[in-house]
Amino acid sequence: MTSADPSGVHDWHSDAYVRDWVDTQHDEERASLVRRMVHLIPSDPDASIRVLDLGGGYGFVTRLVLEVFPRARVVLHDFSEPMLAEAKEHLSAFGDAVSFARGDLMTPDWVENLPGEFDAVVSSIAIHNVRFPERVRGIYREVFSLVAPSGCFLNFDRVELSGNLIGDAERHERLMARRHERFADTGEWRSLAAIEAELGSRRRRADVGAEATGAAHRISSQEPATLANQLRWLTEAGFSEVECFWRDGHRALIGAYRG
Repeated sequence: MTSADPSGVHDWHSDAYVRDWVDTQHDEERASLVRRMVHLIPSDPDASIRVLDLGGGYGFVTRLVLEVFPRARVVLHDFSEPMLAEAKEHLSAFGDAVSFARGDLMTPDWVENLPGEFDAVVSSIAIHNVRFPERVRGIYREVFSLVAPSGCFLNFDRVELSGNLIGDAERHERLMARRHERFADTGEWRSLAAIEAELGSRRRRADVGAEATGAAHRISSQEPATLANQLRWLTEAGFSEVECFWRDGHRALIGAYRG
C-alpha cells in the first residue's frame, strides 16, 4: 500500500477501515489465479528461495507462496501499519519464514530497506493503488533491481483498457453479466439502462475521491497503464522476456523474467 490513495477511495492507515476491508475479502475467488501466479515461479518446490511479496497486505499471497514453497523465505512489504499488523497475525504460524518491511511505493525510497536480491517478486492487486501510471512504470524499474539473475516478477493486478471502443465493449459485457445475475436472483429481466444506472451510482461514489484530490487530471495526462504499455515498461526496465498469462477485462496476470 501507499502513503495515501491518490483517488481518495481507500484509507489504508485507518485501523477500522483496514479491519473492515480484510473482513470483506473473498479469498476463494482469487485463490486459483494467485496460486497459478505462484506456480509460475520457475523453482523446485523444495528450493530455499527468497521471495518478496510487494504490497502484500494481510498476507494472502505470502501464505500461498509458503504452501507451494515450504522452504521459502518471504519478505512481506507494505506501507500500511494496520495492514502489516493484520499480516503478522494471519502469518504467525509460519514463524521466521516470514519477515516484514515497510515502505511507500509512491517514492523510489521503498527499496532502501530491502537488501539483497530475490528469486521472485510477486504482487496481487496492489501496485495499481499508486494510481499514477508513471509511478507504476517507476516501480517496475525498481523491481528489476531487486530480481536476481534467472529470477522473475509476477504481478496480478488491474490494467487499463486500450481505447474507447474496447472500453465500450467491456462495459457492455459487464452490464450483460450483471443483468444475467439479476435474472438469476429475481427471475426478472431488467433493462440495460436500469442495470447501468445501478452500477453508475456505485461508480460515482467511488470517483468522488479522485475529484476531491485533483489527481484525476494528472492521471489522465500520463501514458495509460494498459496491458501493452505495462509489458513494454517491463521490457524497458530490463527484463529479458515478458508475457500476459491471463486476462479478464481490467485484471491481468503478467510475468517478467530476468535472464
